[in-house]
Amino acid sequence: MEKNHYSHFTKIAIETLKNGEKYPYNIYRQVDEKIFSILVQKETPLSMVNQCFCVDEVDSNFYIKSEDKLKYYTFIQHHITDILDDDKINMDVKASFIKEIASVTMHELFSSDVNSENLSKINTLVNNSIKLMLTDRNAMYSMLKVTSFDYYTYTHCIDVATYALGFGSYLQLELDELNTLGKAAMLHDIGKKNIPHEIITKNGTLTPEEFEIIKQHPTYSVDILTQNGENNERILLLIEQHHEKCDGSGYPKGLTENEIDKLAKIIAVCDVFNALTTRRTYKDRMTSFDAFKIMCTQMNHHLCTETLKKFITFMGCHYKQDQDGALLVEH
Repeated sequence: MEKNHYSHFTKIAIETLKNGEKYPYNIYRQVDEKIFSILVQKETPLSMVNQCFCVDEVDSNFYIKSEDKLKYYTFIQHHITDILDDDKINMDVKASFIKEIASVTMHELFSSDVNSENLSKINTLVNNSIKLMLTDRNAMYSMLKVTSFDYYTYTHCIDVATYALGFGSYLQLELDELNTLGKAAMLHDIGKKNIPHEIITKNGTLTPEEFEIIKQHPTYSVDILTQNGENNERILLLIEQHHEKCDGSGYPKGLTENEIDKLAKIIAVCDVFNALTTRRTYKDRMTSFDAFKIMCTQMNHHLCTETLKKFITFMGCHYKQDQDGALLVEH
């Protein structure tokens, strides 16, 4: 037996355990509040007859060491196609896997050099997200339930892409447009890698000089992606335009409504909504109602009115708010 603090272990989904499979980490079963026993040692084929193992037991809880989380999600990433195709795995579990893989992928992208290899992971991530959403209409709501409450640049990108893909699916965009929208939304802020960290994380209002630096990030995003082989002109266009405003007061080119791509208008709405409804070090998150109130009044000349109306309808179709303003699925 191993005695350890609960936080040193991470729960894993029982549905992903397969007879005869080898795993690059030990798998544990919780047998008491702070007691865990090794169920399967790493690189040892899992057997359904292992002592203390019963996949049909509803309250069975299986864990890995928290230090092995990256190995776990790397393993899941390599097997994600089979997982998404498995009807026995709950949709919420599938959505949580997509979110965790996205978190690992985007964190790596923002914390290391951008290259063709990690950009290809974004393509796979977007394709899997679309596949999940188009497989089952409830998948979209499972994906939205795992959006973040706290704002970090990389989680913000994931959440904006999730909202954009859900909204795009609701609008019945063609598959190629969904792919373009999802990838552009996922990578729209990658240029912030080139902005000084103290500006990105500043606890308070930016000075005019700092804001001028921030305004360069759409251009930086395009430059980074172009230098690493991205040649889809529309993806680059959407990323460049995600801070343009319909009244011409946006950046980097001061475009007006008719000059802004329709998919860039979607990203802009999702970008603002996520920024308002996530928590920062200097502000608490807003409820969806308060965010939409601001977007419809103070930002009504900035955002595309038609796109915003449709987004509010999309978000309201199957959701209600709890007392903290979080979105809950209406079943």
